[in-house]
Amino acid sequence: MEMQTSALTRARHQLESQGRFPGGALPGDITESWLRSLSHGLDPLDRARRMILSENEFTVSRQLHADLIRFARPELELLFDQIAGSNFMIALGSPEGVVLDTLQDAQFAETDAGAQVVPGSVWSEDLRGTNAMGVCIATGRPAQVYGGEHFLRAHGDVSCISAPIFDGAGRLAGVLDASSMSAVRQQHTAALVQMSASSIENSLIRARHDRSIVLQFHPRPEYLGTLSMGMLVLAEDLTLTAVNRKGEMFLTGFPRLLGENFDRIFEQPFSAIQRRLAEGETLRIRDRIGSAVSLRCVANRASFALARRLKPTLAEPAAPARNLFRDVVVEDPALWQQLQALPDAARRGAAIAISGETGTGKALIARLAHGASGRSGPMVTLDGRLLAEADLVQLLGDGQRPGLLQQAHGGTLVLDEVTALPHSAQAALAGVLDAGEYRQPQSGALVCCDVRVISVTSDPDGLAGLLPALRYRLEGFRLDLPPLRQRGDLAALALRFARAVRPGARISDAAMARLGAHDWPGNLHELRASVTQAVLTCADGLLEPHDLNGLLPVQVQPVPAPCCRQCAGIPWKESQCQTIRASVQHHDGNITLAARALGMSRTTIYKHLGD
Repeated sequence: MEMQTSALTRARHQLESQGRFPGGALPGDITESWLRSLSHGLDPLDRARRMILSENEFTVSRQLHADLIRFARPELELLFDQIAGSNFMIALGSPEGVVLDTLQDAQFAETDAGAQVVPGSVWSEDLRGTNAMGVCIATGRPAQVYGGEHFLRAHGDVSCISAPIFDGAGRLAGVLDASSMSAVRQQHTAALVQMSASSIENSLIRARHDRSIVLQFHPRPEYLGTLSMGMLVLAEDLTLTAVNRKGEMFLTGFPRLLGENFDRIFEQPFSAIQRRLAEGETLRIRDRIGSAVSLRCVANRASFALARRLKPTLAEPAAPARNLFRDVVVEDPALWQQLQALPDAARRGAAIAISGETGTGKALIARLAHGASGRSGPMVTLDGRLLAEADLVQLLGDGQRPGLLQQAHGGTLVLDEVTALPHSAQAALAGVLDAGEYRQPQSGALVCCDVRVISVTSDPDGLAGLLPALRYRLEGFRLDLPPLRQRGDLAALALRFARAVRPGARISDAAMARLGAHDWPGNLHELRASVTQAVLTCADGLLEPHDLNGLLPVQVQPVPAPCCRQCAGIPWKESQCQTIRASVQHHDGNITLAARALGMSRTTIYKHLGD
């Protein structure tokens, strides 16, 4: 480490005094970036400047990358929770280097770097020199730039880590960045950033190809649904139009992928397997090079259309629901009973109202409802918290730019945190839902609008706070998502999150008991963040209670649960027995919930409840 620091110091001295530096003194990507920075005519001693887009330019940039921002925001929040600590920030950048969104702690916000990295600021390499976001954009590869490795000395007190986000067609869609005031190399943070970037990439591919057949594949079936899976998108003529980076890795033996036909990549023709894929099966097939992979179809509008075309007489009421939720963990009986009616409600065009605490999966259910609706238009989201009382342009447009209602024509408008909408917007929406048209306030033009509405709220009173004119138009099909502490499938959810990060990961009974004893105020978001962090740091893929230290509070039982007679006197059995009894107590005597939380059978639980 001292040798590296010494080499960097000598290289910087020569760079700043002579405009050149010794080859081989720095990591390859940093060397190449310094050379590019010199070619751009930058001065390493230049002061830091606030390079920020105008308000109009930034608005256009955010509109251009609206999908990226929407899918990235949950990952930014998750990454922020996972990194934890102090003096750091998370940023989302456009392919042009414009910072679109940020999350930063109070300490970082007060630094000079915090004042520089703000929404609307530009961090391309030609303007800022070597920085992780700029290097990532220039190379298309993950980048890490620590302290003095920045080309400009003015940025030398910051370390940053970036990962690219691609669109499936080989184009850069954005960049995810984590910056801090620490000079220590942070490989753990780099892994988290790359995982979050992969998750955003997969979400973008699924959303942008909702009317195309999307396939998941991996050499091992248990990796399907994790960040390790490959994704392929097929056009109507079965040519490949998009593939994620993992998919490219699995199919490296083919000279080209985009534009290639499915039947030329795999041994079995698509016509021979399409019925089984449409019915939700996971198949085992070989590519033309001889490598075997497990393959399944992602549930979206294209897959439902394929299922209806191949099996028009399908009459079993549970099959469409199971098909819709096949990629989602729903093993809680009460929740499943609620969700079974969702696909039919969506197909019939009913207004859908989803409520639940933050982190209970409302956004996911909204996307699934849109997919089941069969509508050809897009899903567009309006966040009620971001609409000002006096500004309806975002919703209705201004005659030159279409508003969200026009953008959602033929599709679905999701009203996120609908109870936060100002009264003016509520009144306008009520009129649109009544008449199917509205007049733009500035141009006076009459706009026809065919939208289906899904309302989402975390308000404990549901839609009660809305104007009656809008409320009663939104309460068609109500779905109340339970908080995680009331669900009976915690064990299955935790295992899914663990294996999404580290396929083959396991969770010990004691660790599962500790998970089950927590109240999870952050619900699924908190569970995913905690399990991800713990699995990344555990030694051998087996999650134990101590791996959760610092992530979950230590549970103190006011009265220690006594152990049963058969375990008394044997320390390790007493500990296990007390854990089981404490879990039953935590779940108010519900044996089924306790068994699921602990990952044990009900019979095992009953054995420890006697005297």
